[in-house]
Amino acid sequence: MVAATPARHELPEVVRSVTAAHVELLGERLPGLLEGLHLHGSIGFDGEFFAGSDIDFVAVATRRPTEADIEVLRQVHAALDRRWPEPAYDGFYIIESDLAGRPQDVPEGPGVLHQWFDVGTHVDVTDITWRELRDHGITLCGKELHDLEIWSDDVALRRATRENLDTYWRVQLEAMHHHSREASLPQAAEWGGLGAPRLVHLLVTGVPTSKSGAGRWALEAYPRHRELVEEALRVRERPDDPSTYAAEPDRRRRDLIALMTEVIADGVAMTTPPHR
Repeated sequence: MVAATPARHELPEVVRSVTAAHVELLGERLPGLLEGLHLHGSIGFDGEFFAGSDIDFVAVATRRPTEADIEVLRQVHAALDRRWPEPAYDGFYIIESDLAGRPQDVPEGPGVLHQWFDVGTHVDVTDITWRELRDHGITLCGKELHDLEIWSDDVALRRATRENLDTYWRVQLEAMHHHSREASLPQAAEWGGLGAPRLVHLLVTGVPTSKSGAGRWALEAYPRHRELVEEALRVRERPDDPSTYAAEPDRRRRDLIALMTEVIADGVAMTTPPHR
């Protein structure tokens, strides 16, 4: 079943409020800079948004921001953070032609991640972000995404996904062996138990999904790890429900490590395209 991309009026109230304030502040303080504002990530899949979810944006500018522009952008995001310390409002600024090319070719620019505003290469300037924008992005203002040229390459996306599993996720898995307290927390189960399967789902099916979508897929794909995946979904979607690991946090860590070890190995080994 293909997840539907929600319309603007179907978005959660806090998402509409934060993004509207972003557009309004830019219009007041940097008139003419903003050409379009779009959302990507899990919210583009049936409007998936829970307590603790981030709002991931891509702002399309009419020009490369100057040093003066960047200082104003810093102030704009500081104002947004003061008014809405949660949820995290993460994203970056590019120009329209950047979307037509590879993310790796996008020059450094301003962006914000967990209230940290900086100039550089944002962590979300990636192949998967371009794909999410193309297939499940939400336009809040400016040109509709289907009217923009957005670069896409299945081979490059698969290669980047496997590299991410083989580098970033392997490092995180190794860290779990050495930081047992942090790895035993419910939030770790949600992050690793849904995040790593999300990448393997893409490799297996050829299409992206949300974090919860990855969890529901993993229930079938990794039945031996069902309890841990259900725990990850509980933490994300129903945090007030009781946990089967409540009295055994270290068992949760061991189960998480076991799931991630298998998932990462599967993903790295997938060198052939999926059967559609």
